[in-house]
Amino acid sequence: MFDLFKKNKMPKNVVPFPAPKAVEPVEPPAPKEKDPAIHYTIGHTDDNRVAFRLGYSTLMMNYQGVQTLIDQLELYQNQLHKEEDA
Repeated sequence: MFDLFKKNKMPKNVVPFPAPKAVEPVEPPAPKEKDPAIHYTIGHTDDNRVAFRLGYSTLMMNYQGVQTLIDQLELYQNQLHKEEDA
């Protein structure tokens, strides 16, 4: 009954693990070039609109929407101070 607790008893159908071996260190891969970041995209859609994507948001505009956006950007551009070239 107490034969279950013997430490040296190994079943005959079990293959023992091989002894661990030291492995040569692997050279780390060369650093990969970083992909360029895309800040925004502008393009045409198939239903005659313009898509302006900025981050996760997308604006879909018809002709009048594009013209309004251009007008607003020009208004804000005119309010900016011109940068001095040093």
